[in-house]
Amino acid sequence: MAAGALLAVPGTVQGQARRPAPKPAAKPAAIVQKVIPPKATYWLSAQTMTGFGMGGNMPSAGDMMRMAMSGQQPGAMSKSLVLDLGGKLPVSAPPPLGRHLVPAGMNMGDLLFLKTPQRQAATPSEPEDFEPPKGRVLLFWGCGEEARPGQPVVIDFAKVAAGQIPPGLFAGERVRIARPPSASSWPTHGHWPNDDRASRNGVPANASLVGDHAVTGNYIPDIQFSLTKDFMGALNLDQKKAPSGAIAMSWNQLPDATGHFASFIGGEGEDPAKGATVVFWSSSESQTFISALGDYIAPAEAARLVGTKQLMPPAQTSCAIPKQVLAAAPQGLVSLVAHGPEENFLYPPRPADPKITWDQQYAVKARFVSRAGGPAGMNMAEMMGGGDERRGRNSRRNSNGGSGTRPKCEASSGGGGMLGGAIGGLLGRRKKAEDCEP
Repeated sequence: MAAGALLAVPGTVQGQARRPAPKPAAKPAAIVQKVIPPKATYWLSAQTMTGFGMGGNMPSAGDMMRMAMSGQQPGAMSKSLVLDLGGKLPVSAPPPLGRHLVPAGMNMGDLLFLKTPQRQAATPSEPEDFEPPKGRVLLFWGCGEEARPGQPVVIDFAKVAAGQIPPGLFAGERVRIARPPSASSWPTHGHWPNDDRASRNGVPANASLVGDHAVTGNYIPDIQFSLTKDFMGALNLDQKKAPSGAIAMSWNQLPDATGHFASFIGGEGEDPAKGATVVFWSSSESQTFISALGDYIAPAEAARLVGTKQLMPPAQTSCAIPKQVLAAAPQGLVSLVAHGPEENFLYPPRPADPKITWDQQYAVKARFVSRAGGPAGMNMAEMMGGGDERRGRNSRRNSNGGSGTRPKCEASSGGGGMLGGAIGGLLGRRKKAEDCEP
């Protein structure tokens, strides 16, 4: 019996060893902090521009007219600023109004008024009789004196208007662009420039954004921030015609640049039988058409696009437009963009304790860009030559038009008129009588 008892002990111990281990106590669920979005968002978009500086986007006929009539001097640099305020709070005392108290270094007085235009009720419009678009676009891309194999890609706009979109037309477009506050995205929207005196005077060339800023209004909480970044330096574009027929571009390196984008757009004018031909080229290494690569691009996105070779690196200061581009469109407009830094503010800071609600009051973004551009193959001094003579001709035409008789149609030797005709043909024209006597 004793032996049996002794033999039973190991079995008991062994049985105890086979019992499952107790389950660990369940961990408490993580606390998710409650976040209340900002009651106001304020964006400052600061641009430095030399020449035309259109930013890589297709210019309208109005854009080209403004450029042609500009009194800008050779090599002149200008600055512009766009302010957009979005607010969610009820307007305490209509009408809505915002005020931006600016630092003394801006040399624009004490404050800028952010005005909210009255929303116009939509009214039905009579359908207009448009001629269908006709013509084609020739797409080129990539720096170099020779176009890459397989270029150009030809787009027939009559087919596009009929719903026949070429496959992969925007295959290279993967650009993330943030949009500023607007009347469609916020209950109340304030904007500058508008019709105030500072808007009419414009931003002086010696304006500086560095310093303390404050924004007040009757539909936002008070906003305060301090900028350390300023308008970017001037982007000076130099163009030389190569013996091959290509255009060699070079420019200065700006310390704050995060990436570059260059583009060309030209046209042969409009042939009544064949329609218009527009030629578009970009510095991107992938197929790009009327790209957002010329818009404001955040530094992180610019770094990604430099990695995919859709933007040129910040250190790159040269690029060539292939000779085939100029052969297809001997006259056109060149644009160069240097993307810049950003400063972002969010108040108040996130509470360290996740149990405390993060009730955001306002967010501020300041973004910067520098642009340059002009007629292909021409530097600023050449581009502005003969401006007085052209303005005299325009003045005489305007005078004739005011006398009740139609002025004579003039043939233009510049690329703007030809390009305007080509773009008009592509987009379709409103049917109307001639506004000049042939």
